[in-house]
Amino acid sequence: MARIKGVTESEANDEVRQIFEAQKQRQGVVSNTAKVYALRPTIQRGVQALAQGIQESGLISAELKHLLCVKTANINGCPF
Repeated sequence: MARIKGVTESEANDEVRQIFEAQKQRQGVVSNTAKVYALRPTIQRGVQALAQGIQESGLISAELKHLLCVKTANINGCPF
């Protein structure tokens, strides 16, 4: 259970709703992190820009990214 109550899909404004929909298409669900970031849309946009910049930099190979995702999920006790 999240310690901070984020924005629900029904509470989301149009901009946040679009972000939620994109995440649902990619991952099947809206993460609790995205719901918390949605409390401050300027922070949400900044986080997205940072993630996109890292993704498009080409500095992290697909194999390393996958390994990082698996290891992070393992550390957090989440199935991957």
